[in-house]
Amino acid sequence: MDRTVALAALGAMTSKIAHEIRNVLNGIELSTLLLAEQCAGSPELAPVTGRLATGVKQLHAVAENLLSVSRRPTIEPLPLDVVRLVHETAQFANLSARATGVTLRTRMRVAKAWVLGDAERLRQALLNLVLNAMQAMGDGGVLTLGAHVVAGSVVVTVRDTGRGMAADTLARATEPFFTTRPNGTGLGLAVVREVAEAHSARFTMTSRPGRGTRACLTIPLASDDDAAEAVR
Repeated sequence: MDRTVALAALGAMTSKIAHEIRNVLNGIELSTLLLAEQCAGSPELAPVTGRLATGVKQLHAVAENLLSVSRRPTIEPLPLDVVRLVHETAQFANLSARATGVTLRTRMRVAKAWVLGDAERLRQALLNLVLNAMQAMGDGGVLTLGAHVVAGSVVVTVRDTGRGMAADTLARATEPFFTTRPNGTGLGLAVVREVAEAHSARFTMTSRPGRGTRACLTIPLASDDDAAEAVR
C-alpha cells in the first residue's frame, strides 16, 4: 500500500476511535465530576473520587489529542477571555490536586484578557499543560497557574515543582510522540505547540532537573473594538 494512502487510512481510523472514546467519556466525565464534588468534604472518599476524576480527564485529553493529530482542524477565532479559561482550568486542577497531595496556587495579575481564538482549543492546550505538570509531580508539589499582560499580549503560565527536564529532553519535549513516560503518548505538548501556532501565539518552556518546569503561552490581545464587541 502506498505510504500516503496508508497514513490517510491510519488517520481516519484514529479519528473514528477517538470520537468513540470521547462520546462515551462525555457522560462518564459529567457523572464523575458531580460525584467528586459531592464527596469533596469526605476525608475517605475525596482522594478516591479526585483520582477518578483526574483519570477520566486524562482519557478525555488523550482522545482530544488524537483528534487534533488526525485532522489538524483550523480554528474559528472569536473574542474570548483567557483569564476565565485559566480560572476554569484551575477549578479542575484543584479537584485533582486534593487527591494527589498537590498544592494549587493562582497568580492572576489581570482581571480579564480578551484574545481572538478558539475557546475549546485553548482549553485543550491548558488542560494538557496542567496534566503534564501534575504527572511530573507525582504525589506532591506546588502547581501555580497565572496570567499577566505584557507588551500587547497575555502570558499564561503553568509552573510545577516536579522533577524537571534535562536540556536534551526539553529540546524534544514538543515533538509528536516523544515521551519519557512508559505509558505516555507524546502528544500533549505537541498539541499545545500546534494550538499556539494556530493562534499566532508563542509557546515556551524552561526547566531544570529537580527544579520543576515553567510553561508559557503568550497570546496576542484582541483589539479594543473586538473586546468591546464581546461584552455587548
